[in-house]
Amino acid sequence: MDIVKKFVDADNFAKHLGIEMLEFGKGTAKARMELKQHHLNSARTVHGGAIFSLADAVFSVASNSHGTLAMAINVGISFFKAAKSGTLYAEGREVSINPKLATYLIEVKDDAGNMIALFQGTVYRKKDSLEEILK
Repeated sequence: MDIVKKFVDADNFAKHLGIEMLEFGKGTAKARMELKQHHLNSARTVHGGAIFSLADAVFSVASNSHGTLAMAINVGISFFKAAKSGTLYAEGREVSINPKLATYLIEVKDDAGNMIALFQGTVYRKKDSLEEILK
């Protein structure tokens, strides 16, 4: 899992947004994002792009946790409830995996455990190892 930790540490965009990876394992990941003013849209709720990015960061780590480079080929998100403050948590799990494709579900919840969004993504699993790309 050292290579996955290196992969997590190399995600500059997630760091920029304040996304903190809490844990990860084979096909799973969990992260949080403490909400700040820069996460809010004009309606003073969390921007959908910020929520999507939190879920996408978890998707990225869960799908690359096997050590094989995995790149998104299809994603979708459903928003259920607005968030305005506090911390959002995203937890992802692998639903299906084969040598070429894998699918993941990521739930985004607020501090109270309310479901904010559900993200579904499929990756193409390349032949490259994470070690090769992180040299």
